Amino acid sequence: MIKTMTITVLTLLSALAYAAAAPDPKQDAKTAAELRQRVDKGDGDAALRLGNLLARGRIPAEIYGNAVDWYKKGCALRSVSACHNAGVSYHFGRNGAKTSYNEAANYYLQGADRAFLYSMFNLAMLHAEGRITTLDNGEGLKWLLVAQRAAAQCPDNPVCKSVLEDREGYRAILEPRLTPEEQRKARQQADAWQPLP
Repeated sequence: MIKTMTITVLTLLSALAYAAAAPDPKQDAKTAAELRQRVDKGDGDAALRLGNLLARGRIPAEIYGNAVDWYKKGCALRSVSACHNAGVSYHFGRNGAKTSYNEAANYYLQGADRAFLYSMFNLAMLHAEGRITTLDNGEGLKWLLVAQRAAAQCPDNPVCKSVLEDREGYRAILEPRLTPEEQRKARQQADAWQPLP
């Protein structure tokens, strides 16, 4: 069930983040060259789009490298979607990245800190599943609560609805691991949380 939810979140993210146009090798090559120039000028969203082209096999890795490297570059250039996609790459060992839950958590945290719902939820998931060495159940509960608060602003969106419903029971996993005082502290931190600029 957890894997299904994750794949659903990733699928919806892909559909929302960029429209999949029909492949056109000449146009893709031209677009990639233009995107690379924009990245060189500091455009993080161009790095995200270049990574997406690579992830979909639309441009050659021999020329452009791995998608994860472009996602990381985009993240460094303040593209929250690129941070999230770098996290997904490490989470599932895709796009030229080896599976590393700690690296995934690092990139999800960068997206979550800047109010990216998918990153908030995936970060809570990694804590609930006990997959990271810096496991902190209170932090996991905080991110789940922050994600649910953000999802409450878009309850008709399928991803937001899933986060609100918490069908995988992450809250039920995290709360029993915490004392009542630790739960209260996580709730206070979630209530006080503000995104980074």
